[in-house]
Amino acid sequence: MEGIVYTIFAFVLAIVILVGVHEFGHFWVARKCGVKVLKFSIGFGKPILTWHRKNDPTEYSIGIIPLGGYVKMLDEREGPIPEHERELEFNSKSLTARSLIVFAGPAFNFLFAILAIWLALMIGNRDYPPVVGQILEQSMAEQAGFQLGDRLVQIDGRPVKAWRQHQLYLMNRAMQGRKTGFLVETSENSVREIEVDFGLLDQQRLAGLPITSIMGIGPPPPPARIVDPVVGMPAERAGLISGDIVTAIDNQEIDDWVELASTIAERPGEQVVLMVMRGDNEFEITIVPDIIDVDGARQGRIGVYRPEPEGMIFRLGPVESIWQSVEQGYLLTVVTLKSIGRMITARMSAENLSGPITIARVAGRTAENGVTEFLSFLALISISLGLLNLLPIPVLDGGHLMYFLYEGITGKKPSEEAMLFGQKIGISAIVFLTILAFYNDIMRLF
Repeated sequence: MEGIVYTIFAFVLAIVILVGVHEFGHFWVARKCGVKVLKFSIGFGKPILTWHRKNDPTEYSIGIIPLGGYVKMLDEREGPIPEHERELEFNSKSLTARSLIVFAGPAFNFLFAILAIWLALMIGNRDYPPVVGQILEQSMAEQAGFQLGDRLVQIDGRPVKAWRQHQLYLMNRAMQGRKTGFLVETSENSVREIEVDFGLLDQQRLAGLPITSIMGIGPPPPPARIVDPVVGMPAERAGLISGDIVTAIDNQEIDDWVELASTIAERPGEQVVLMVMRGDNEFEITIVPDIIDVDGARQGRIGVYRPEPEGMIFRLGPVESIWQSVEQGYLLTVVTLKSIGRMITARMSAENLSGPITIARVAGRTAENGVTEFLSFLALISISLGLLNLLPIPVLDGGHLMYFLYEGITGKKPSEEAMLFGQKIGISAIVFLTILAFYNDIMRLF
């Protein structure tokens, strides 16, 4: 119960922050452009808190349903306007001003993501040393020439200080199908160059896993420690708790997390006996992994997360973090945009689309893992929110910008009939995406 409450709190906090940032973008630019803002609200439904500031015509409000927000501006389309306030009305402003006001919401989401990444880089996060500790047989990494013990020194000339430092850069290169150069230092202290041709990679695989895992390479595996058993999944039902160490499965010794995960994956629906260390006590637990489908093959899952790295803290200084955060924000935007495009063109499964349930679960897990993980999560969702709002769908910011583009080309505003028809299409599209996202969320629970 405590975990559910924590998850709900983290989810609500994330939504309030991200919606607040988005709506503040509209609000701030509208005020700068001379538009009168009647109401600024975080949340929908009946207000639970309302206030005014001295000499400020805007009503500020917090709604009872914290799943959105809005900025209500003075607009002739919503009612008659006194003559002395005509110049304060949104629709009377220039096309440039109106476009800036609409674009400001997504723009502030992008700026916030960069700020969140900058803070996360300065605070630091646990990561693995950039040393190759796992190589899958017949994988792209093995064929390229990686060897156990290799230390990553540079990727396309970029210095490597931690394992996950350049994941976004590598993912973008993989999506482009580009060749990428690695400089590695061997266990014998010699240096050699390795080239990976992502043009040979099946693009359908670029979803759900870190790019290094798709390449078939990984850092030294963590111990077989249980982390955050998912409520209702086999691990939680069997009585496993965070901190338990699995030492053997059916009397076969387990050395690390990779062995645990692969052994469980090979036993879907079968009863297995885990030897577990909890503090100084050792005991057996019988468990039956759930059956899931992975690319047409049956695999077992017990519902636990991979342990976080224990070895090092990766952080950067305030100045170095600035350009790194800008680059990572850019790469995160590009990778997210490409992923959306791939889902639209069926090059990536729509199963990757997540809704509120999955977002809430991830919000809770990242918040439990610390402020850095939560900031990184906020950056990802903020960019996703910004891109989603820029889609050319009426009722979204992108739909309004599409109307403004029409106005700029033709010199006249769209008719009310056309805008009403567009609204119907937009609402239908949003409802469809919402249903699909909820469906994916529910399927992930089973």
